[in-house]
Amino acid sequence: MIFLISFLSKDANYIDNISSPVITIFAPAQKLMSNINKNIGAVFETIPQFFNLKQENEKMRQTVAELEHYRQKYIEYKEENTHLRAMLGFKQRNAQYELEAAEVIGRDSGNWFNIILIDKGLKDGLKKDMAVVTEEGLVGCIITAGENYSKVLLLIDERSSVSAMIQRTRDNGILKGTIAPAPMGCVKMVFLPHDASLVKGDVVISSGLGGIIPKGIEIGEIIEVKKEPYELMQYAIVKPAVDFHKLERVFVIKNQGEQLPVEGE
Repeated sequence: MIFLISFLSKDANYIDNISSPVITIFAPAQKLMSNINKNIGAVFETIPQFFNLKQENEKMRQTVAELEHYRQKYIEYKEENTHLRAMLGFKQRNAQYELEAAEVIGRDSGNWFNIILIDKGLKDGLKKDMAVVTEEGLVGCIITAGENYSKVLLLIDERSSVSAMIQRTRDNGILKGTIAPAPMGCVKMVFLPHDASLVKGDVVISSGLGGIIPKGIEIGEIIEVKKEPYELMQYAIVKPAVDFHKLERVFVIKNQGEQLPVEGE
C-alpha cells in the first residue's frame, strides 16, 4: 500500500515534469485560438447589426430621395404659380381683348424653334392669322388651325413678316424673321427711313398695319442700326422680348379689331 502511494506520487511528479514544458510550448497557441474564437464570436454577433445598419441606410436613402422629389415638385409648382400670376396680370391689364390661353404641346420637327403647336383650335374659336402673345410680347401668328390644335409661326421664322414701328420715333418698317445679317434668335427690321433717328435700346412694337397683328404689342428692342447699300434706307437688328426657347403657355388674341394700349399715345 505504501509502495503504491509512493509510485503514484512519483508518477504524478513525472507527469507534471512532462506537462509543464508542453503547456509552456502550447500556451501561446491556446491563447491565440481563444482570441480567434472570441473574434469569430464577435463577428457573428455583428452580422445582424450589419444587416440592420444596411436596412436603416437604405431607408434613409429612400427618405432623402422622397424629400428631393418633393423639393423639385415644390420648385416646379412655385415657378408655375409665378408664371400663371404673370399671365393673369397680363389678361387683366388687357381686358379689352378676348384672350384664349393655350399650352405649347410640341414643335415642328422640321423647324424646331420656328413653329410650335398649341392645344387649342377651331373648337375654341381659333383660326388662321390670329396673333399669339405672352406677357413678354409678340410670339407670332396662327398659320393652321385644327379641331383641337393650332400651328403657330414664330416671329423669328425666316418666313415671318410683321408690320412694326419704333415706339419712340413712330418710324414704320417691316420686321423679318432671322435672316442675314441678324444673328440667330434675333430679327431684322427693314425699310426704315434713312433719316430716322434710331438708337440702341429703342423699343419696337407692332404697328397694326395689315390687320393681322394688333397695334401696340411689344416685339423687342434694337441692338444695332446700319445703313442699307447706297444709304437709301436703313435697317435695325432687333432682339425679341420673348424667349422662344422657353415657351410653355401663350395667349391667342381672338378679337383682332381691338388695339392694345400704346405708350406715348
